[in-house]
Order: sequence, then structure tokens, then C-alpha cells
Amino acid sequence: MAYSPEEYLRNKERIQAAQKRYYRKTRETRIQKQREYDTKNKDRIKERKKRLYAAKVEKNESNEIPVEEKSDTVVSQ
Repeated sequence: MAYSPEEYLRNKERIQAAQKRYYRKTRETRIQKQREYDTKNKDRIKERKKRLYAAKVEKNESNEIPVEEKSDTVVSQ
């Protein structure tokens, strides 16, 4: 028996529906665990964000193209 495209789509839809049900059912548990982690590690998270932001700003400053000073002369066309 060959595997038909229709059967593949039915199975795919069935799997996606089961995944949606699972994630809907476990949503509150996942959110609660994330909140607990965030409160427990608040200081570490804050420090990591500061370091990443500082590194990003430093990188952007080092990559800036120096702006040439504008001259007072006007170029006529």
C-alpha cells in the first residue's frame, strides 16, 4: 500500500490538532514555571541584559563611520 498525499495531510492535521490541545492544556503550568524562574533569577537576568546591552552599544560605537567635517564652500552646478 502506497502512502497517499491525502493520508499524509490527514495525519499532519491530526498531529497539529493534538499539539494544539497539549499546549493549550499545559499553558498555565508553563507560564507559572517561567514566572518562578524569573523571580528566582531576577538579578542574574538583569545583569545579563545589562552586559548584552553594553556589548551591543560598544559594538555599534566601534562600527560607526566617522563623519567628515562639512566645508563652508558651496559647490555650484
